Amino acid sequence: MNIQVLRVSASSNINAVSEAIIEYASKDSIVHIDCIGVKAAYVTVKALIQASEFLVKNSYKFNLRPYYTKVDTLTEEHDSIAKTAIRWTIIAKKK
Repeated sequence: MNIQVLRVSASSNINAVSEAIIEYASKDSIVHIDCIGVKAAYVTVKALIQASEFLVKNSYKFNLRPYYTKVDTLTEEHDSIAKTAIRWTIIAKKK
């Protein structure tokens, strides 16, 4: 099983994120979605709503759980800074 981690930013396309969630959840049964910041969280929630609607319509049973995780981000000086991200984990299985 390959667990994919999607990183969502404020400028991410909601439809593209939703399609990626559906693809990885259908193929691998599990996917993590990370976001940092209010705008990125908004994009993530909208994409999760679209993806969950698709999964429900296509007879998938799934669990969705948000939690905090520490991630390293790079600065312009190529330094690594630890930040707290919201990570959504979705586990999906066909009924």
